[in-house]
Amino acid sequence: MEKSLLVTALSLLSIVFVFAENVEQMKDSSDKVISITPNFIEIDVEAYKNNLNFVKKMIGNDVKLCAVMKADAYGHGIKNLISTTVISSAVDCIAGVDNSEFEIIAPAIIESGRDIAMLRIAPVTKSELVQSINNGWKVQEVIGSYEQAKMISDTAVEMSKILGKKIIIDVSINIETAMGRMAFRDVNDIKKAMGLPNLKIVGVMTHFAKDEDDDEDGVSKPATRKQLDIYEQIVDQLDLPKNVVQHVANGAAASKYPWTRKDMVRVGSLIYGEDVNDSLDPKHELKPVMKSYRSEIAIIERNIPPHTPINYDAEEYTRDNQVSTTATLRVGYSYGYPKKAYKEKAEVIINGHKYPIIGKSSMNMVVVDITDKPKNGIVNIGDQAIIVGKQGDEYITWKHFAEMNDMSITEQILNIGNLNKKLVV
Repeated sequence: MEKSLLVTALSLLSIVFVFAENVEQMKDSSDKVISITPNFIEIDVEAYKNNLNFVKKMIGNDVKLCAVMKADAYGHGIKNLISTTVISSAVDCIAGVDNSEFEIIAPAIIESGRDIAMLRIAPVTKSELVQSINNGWKVQEVIGSYEQAKMISDTAVEMSKILGKKIIIDVSINIETAMGRMAFRDVNDIKKAMGLPNLKIVGVMTHFAKDEDDDEDGVSKPATRKQLDIYEQIVDQLDLPKNVVQHVANGAAASKYPWTRKDMVRVGSLIYGEDVNDSLDPKHELKPVMKSYRSEIAIIERNIPPHTPINYDAEEYTRDNQVSTTATLRVGYSYGYPKKAYKEKAEVIINGHKYPIIGKSSMNMVVVDITDKPKNGIVNIGDQAIIVGKQGDEYITWKHFAEMNDMSITEQILNIGNLNKKLVV
C-alpha cells in the first residue's frame, strides 16, 4: 500500500514538472507567464525586421520611415515588437493613436537613447493631451481645424502654469484633400492656427483615400495625383518653418508612386506582411508577421452513425453512406472564427494534412471531419490544428481566411490579434 502511494506521488510530481516546463515556455515579450490557452497566434519578430528593412531599402536613405503601430501594432502586440525590432531598426518615427500605446512606446524610446519621434495619427482629446504632457511623452499631435488647434494651444498654456514650465506641443498640420475626416479645408484657418501660442509646427501632411485600390481600375493613380496636387497648392500658400517634415504617403502610395514619398512615409499594414498585391510586393519579399493561428484538439468522437447532425441548428450532417470520426477544436466565433465557415468549405491543417470543417461554428467549439485519414495519418487529442499558416506542404492564407469572414486582411488580422493570445517565435 505504501509503495503504491509512493509510485502515485512520484507520478504526480513528474506531471507537475512537465506542466511547469510547458508553462515556462509560454511567455510573452515582457517575460510574464501567460495563462494556458488552446488557441494562440504566433508572432514572427524576424519577419517584422525583414519587412522594415524591405521598406527602408525601397524608400532609400533620404526619406524618413514612420512605423505605424496603432491598434496595438495592428493586433500583433506593441510589446512584442517595440524593443526587439522597431527601436533597433532604421526607423525615424513611430505612430500610434491611443495613450495606452504611447505609454509603451515612449519609455522604450527613452531607454534606447535614440532620437525617434512619436506621432499621434488621430485628433487628440484633451484628457489624452493632459496625460501625455504630465508623463513627458512629447507626442507630436496632428491639427486639422482651428478650433482643435486652439484646444491644444490652450491646454499647453494651462499646463504651463500648473507645472511651472513652458509646455510646447509639436504639431503636424493635416490638409484635407479627399479623406474628409480630420483635416483643414481653409488655408486661412491654417494660418490662424500657426499663430497660436505654445504650438511648434514640425510637420505637414495629408492622407490618400484611394491609393490602395487596384491600378487596373484606372482610378487609384489619378485620384492620388489629384490629392497630391491639392496638398501642394495649399503648402505653397503657407510660410512653413524650415526643416518642416512633409509626410503624405502610406505604404501603398510609397510602394506604387515614388513621387508621393516626400520627406517621410507612414507605413502600417505593409510592414506586417499583410500585402498580397503584386504591385506592392512583386518579388514577394514581405513575410507575414502573424505567422500562424492555431487551436488544439480537445476531443475525438469515433463511430458516429451516418447522417448525424453536427452543432447548432443541424445545418450540416455527417456522411450518409458511412460512419464518421470528428475532432472538436476549442475555438469558435468568440475567438474570431467564422460562424458559418463550413459553407465556405473551410479546412484546417492537422499533422500536415487538410481536413474539412463540418457544421456551424459555435462560440467556443468547431468540429472537424477527420474520417478520411491519409496514409499513416493519425490524429490524436492534443494535436494542434493550423487555422491559418503553413505546415508541411499545406498552406492556409490570411487572404483566404479573411474572405470567409468577409473582411479585408488588415481587419481580419486585427480581429484575431485582439481576441487571442500571442506567442513570440
